[in-house]
Amino acid sequence: MYRKICLFLTLASTVPVLNSFAENPNFQEGQTTVPQMRNYFNGRKAEYNQYLADLAAYNQAIVDQQAWDNNKIQEDREQQQTQASLQTAIDQKSHECSQSQSPEELQACQQTVSDMQTQMYEQAAAYNDYRQNQAGTRPVVGQRPTFHDNTAELDKAYIFDGNQTLKEKVNIVGERNMEDERGQKINNEEDVRNYYTRNYRNTNPNAQAEIDAQIEATR
Repeated sequence: MYRKICLFLTLASTVPVLNSFAENPNFQEGQTTVPQMRNYFNGRKAEYNQYLADLAAYNQAIVDQQAWDNNKIQEDREQQQTQASLQTAIDQKSHECSQSQSPEELQACQQTVSDMQTQMYEQAAAYNDYRQNQAGTRPVVGQRPTFHDNTAELDKAYIFDGNQTLKEKVNIVGERNMEDERGQKINNEEDVRNYYTRNYRNTNPNAQAEIDAQIEATR
């Protein structure tokens, strides 16, 4: 009888999945069909791609938050310098007041000092308001995305009968005629891990095309 051998390439769920079948497919011999299994593995790949997108957004949020924090540190430092400069000017003016030659000069000098102090306080209050308004603009970094790596399914091949129904699970890697995307034999578990690394772990722009070609070859 005609038998079809498929090596499915799995990527497990990256987000909580309510469907227990998605988390633990438990393919049943004599029941599970090729389309069901293909949908399962395609779903895992889609979720892995979403994980990559979520991870990129998470990493960018960290970068944005750090940039915001660095900018705040710089602005706070500049504010301290501004206040220090204003205080130095006030102290210098106060010293000049002590050398006034007449009550009129002293009164005018002291008024100038008072105006300078008011300016310093107003500048500090304005900066405090600015900081409070800016607090709501700090980028938020959410929880780091997780990827449940169910690579156990990578160690299996599946044999289907003429009705495209699962006939036998093959749990020994290399026992059947499995090939990687380069046409080389997959002889052991290390070969499978290497295949997984090349096509899923690395940022390979051709990975999806290779995966689709490998699945298409099993049809």
